[in-house]
Amino acid sequence: MKKGFYTACFWVVTISGLVLLGQAFLTPAVQAGQQEQQLPKELQVKPKHEVSVAVKLVQVYVTDKSGRPAGDLTADDFEIYDNNKPVPVLHFEKHFAEELAAAGSQRPRPALNRKFFLFFDLAFTDARGLMRARNAALKFMEKSLLPTDEISLVTYTALRGLTLHEYMTRDHARVRNIIENFGLKSVTGRAENLSNFFYSDMLMSLQSDEVQTTPEDSFFTDQARLQTGQMLDTVRRQGYADQARFYLEAMNQLAKVLRTVPGYKNIILFSAGLAKQLLFGRTGGAVLGEWSTPEQLAAQMAEYDAAQADSGLRSDFSRLLKELKNSNCAVFTVDISRVHKELDVEGSGGVMPGVRELDGADSLKQLASGTGGRFYANTVNPENAMEEIVNTTRNFYILGFKLDESWDGKYHKVKVKVKKKGYNVYSQAGYFNPKPFKEYNNFERLLHLIEVALTEEPWPYVPVEIPVASLPLVEKSWQMALTFARASGDDLAEVFGPKTEAYLLIFNEKGELALIKKFRAVVTEKDKKENDSFLPSFLLPVKPGKYECALVMRNLDTGRAARGRAVVEVPAQLPVMPYIDPPLLLKLDDRAREINAGGEPTLASIYGYNPGTYSAVAGAVPAETRKLYAALRVACPAGWEEGLKVSAGLAVEGDESGRSLPVVVLEKKREGQMLKLLLELETGEMPGGGYVVTFSVSGPNFAEPLSATSRFFLR
Repeated sequence: MKKGFYTACFWVVTISGLVLLGQAFLTPAVQAGQQEQQLPKELQVKPKHEVSVAVKLVQVYVTDKSGRPAGDLTADDFEIYDNNKPVPVLHFEKHFAEELAAAGSQRPRPALNRKFFLFFDLAFTDARGLMRARNAALKFMEKSLLPTDEISLVTYTALRGLTLHEYMTRDHARVRNIIENFGLKSVTGRAENLSNFFYSDMLMSLQSDEVQTTPEDSFFTDQARLQTGQMLDTVRRQGYADQARFYLEAMNQLAKVLRTVPGYKNIILFSAGLAKQLLFGRTGGAVLGEWSTPEQLAAQMAEYDAAQADSGLRSDFSRLLKELKNSNCAVFTVDISRVHKELDVEGSGGVMPGVRELDGADSLKQLASGTGGRFYANTVNPENAMEEIVNTTRNFYILGFKLDESWDGKYHKVKVKVKKKGYNVYSQAGYFNPKPFKEYNNFERLLHLIEVALTEEPWPYVPVEIPVASLPLVEKSWQMALTFARASGDDLAEVFGPKTEAYLLIFNEKGELALIKKFRAVVTEKDKKENDSFLPSFLLPVKPGKYECALVMRNLDTGRAARGRAVVEVPAQLPVMPYIDPPLLLKLDDRAREINAGGEPTLASIYGYNPGTYSAVAGAVPAETRKLYAALRVACPAGWEEGLKVSAGLAVEGDESGRSLPVVVLEKKREGQMLKLLLELETGEMPGGGYVVTFSVSGPNFAEPLSATSRFFLR
């Protein structure tokens, strides 16, 4: 596949930070002061290999001399510089609280949503601080958010390191539920479950190679062992300084990964901070004086060393500030340490010097000031701080400028100015070009998998959406979910390869990630030449209930991915023989290949058809269809197939009336107590739309006919 296909995927996602231009690039910029409207259909461009130009979007905050949000600016008032070169404003939006409230439900959705990362530092705080942070975050979730705001929930603990519970979700209720249960019971987020699965899987593959080649590799391995309980945080990192070092490394790695996430990332950090003495040294230091014995000298040297800042930690902290700024992360730090300052102010002596040296406020202040955020002291009600943070970020502009394709991972400096005098402009300092997927480290690959599997608008390797089907079956007296996808077309050429992996994620009715399964789907170049379609499938036992199944494929060489979802409902009880499983619709096809985990049954073996002649249908049926094929599984005692009759009816979706279809039983196959039938249905010409086909099986030994339905859509 040509490299240009990446461009199409990269540019087509308007919500994720780029606006597709194509033919629309020739239209005038949005008029000053107007909201951007949906492009007319004749200008909406579908992804093409030749697309190579896009608009880069940046969020901009502007205040007047009084510090109030400036809402009277137009596109003509702004100047943009990309690597010091002036570029024209090609896209303009204004999002201000008053106007959005007046618009009500008709308000336009921003091309860049607000993004908040709720980061709970639980390693350098106490239970009281956690409760203050929890209550503040709940108020933030309850009253301050817009429906379009994307929320991520992150915690850091000494025992588990960095844990990503939820990532870039607009399901605010899910995030609120996890926060509500902090300190009460364990509620696991979807991203956390998927992360733990990924960590365990990667550790198994790394067992034969313990060599750490880069700091990123070492961090990932340590993080994976902490998350999976294979390494306790009591031997290697007993000291405060060592814990602080790993904490800073975790935040550095997170900041690096967030480079590819478009727009501002507002990190709300609940923490007591790192001790001032550790990062900045003790006030006044220590002076070596007279000594008469080696013991006195050693004591003075120890005091001198203790008064010095840890140069390594100071370097890590400075690097963190740089990474956060480069990733356009504004950190709002909320000091949740004990409010000792209030007590000291009431006394006559103020704050004791020793207390000041251990206080972490200075580190929190520098994180905030160095990234364009704001610091809230422990004397400030954190719930009030939350309201101020949201109000600070509520009013903003979105500007867009032309961007040429480049996959070199390089950093571009961005400068936004207002031509008029008397305004203060706050915008992202720059952006990183996407880099080839082969250059991703393991932590970046984990975040990419989470984005592809769980977020609505993954970035920058946008997945291809594919049809997925899921059926409840009974196999060996177990209730199972059979889930498969049909991946066809040139768009998937770079998804399949020798290093393609397939994931199945099953979510329960609460939206929680209940089950995960994975296998390596090896597809050679010869396979791709001989086949037009690939059908990855999973069969696994599930408890009764209604589920949403997400099937994801990802190429570890190219980063290209495909995904799709389907709903399945597993009955509360096992059926009593005789019964019929849901039918599987088929099509005549000799250029499709089924792929699944080694040693597990294929679609063809489960339903008993020849995969060299037929393939399973998922998604739309071709418009030229005149015959349908179906595979049925009927559980009945041996001999019941004598005199067996099969009939079928076809109805338009939503219409109770229908017509009967001629049915031919092409093949019967018995395996134990399961009778497998291959059927041909004569449908004739059908107009496009949704259909329901109903199968009925009867015979001399059946007390009453068995029935099952299947739905399909005709293009």
